[in-house]
Amino acid sequence: MVQDTFFNINPVLVIGGCSLVVVIITSFIHHRVGEITGWWSPKWASFLFSVIIGGIVQFQFVEVLEPFHVIVIVGNIFLIFLSAVGVNAVLGKPIEVLGDFEPEGDRGKKGKASFYAFRETWRTRWFE
Repeated sequence: MVQDTFFNINPVLVIGGCSLVVVIITSFIHHRVGEITGWWSPKWASFLFSVIIGGIVQFQFVEVLEPFHVIVIVGNIFLIFLSAVGVNAVLGKPIEVLGDFEPEGDRGKKGKASFYAFRETWRTRWFE
C-alpha cells in the first residue's frame, strides 16, 4: 500500500540517531582535548564523523548501489552533519571567558591589546 511507505518515519529516525551519535562522539573528544588546536577542530571532526557514520549506516540499507543511491547517501550525510551542528548550537553553551588582561603601559592608547583565557567543555559550541 502507498500509505505504508508514505508515512514511514524510519529515515528521519536514522538521520536523527546518526546525528546524536556524531554530537556525542565529537563532544566527548572535544572535552578530552579541551581546546581547539592545530590538529583538532570540532567542526571538521564532526563532518568526518558524519561521513563515516552516515556512510556505514546508509550502506546497510542499499542492496545494489546505483548512481541515484549515491546522491541520496551524500544528501543524507549532509543532513546528518547539519542536524548535528544544529543540536550542538541549541544545546551548547558559548565559550566562557575567564579573564581579560590589559598591559599597564597600553591603558591610555586607543588600540588596546587584550588577552582572553577560555575554558571549553563538552557542551561548548563548535562554531563561535
